[in-house]
Amino acid sequence: MSAMSRTKGQAGERELALLLRELTGHDVRRRVRQHDGDSDLEGVPGWSIECKRHAAAPAASVATWWAQAVTQAAAAGALPVLIYRADRADWRAVWPAGVHIGHRPPSLIYSYTLTAHPSTWWAMAQHIKH
Repeated sequence: MSAMSRTKGQAGERELALLLRELTGHDVRRRVRQHDGDSDLEGVPGWSIECKRHAAAPAASVATWWAQAVTQAAAAGALPVLIYRADRADWRAVWPAGVHIGHRPPSLIYSYTLTAHPSTWWAMAQHIKH
């Protein structure tokens, strides 16, 4: 990964952490020392947050990022949420649709997800029993 890509990713994590602090009221922050399998942000109880900031977000990339988010969340015993933003676009949250009807564990299959603005994810996430 180039230094520019790393810097863009870190800036995206800071931007998203601020947005999620405002939306959730939780102390959301970047994991400064990330190890393989760690989520990018911490502070929302019960959720493993994967953040992606790229020039573009084609469906194939989002599906790959989703699989990564599910794997990391399973290791942490949390629910996965992928939040990404492409250049000149709004943030989008991806989370498992099944959690709203009691299905666990979340599916690795991207087509079994919901996608919306992070404020919609948070409004719906608050009604999920962990």
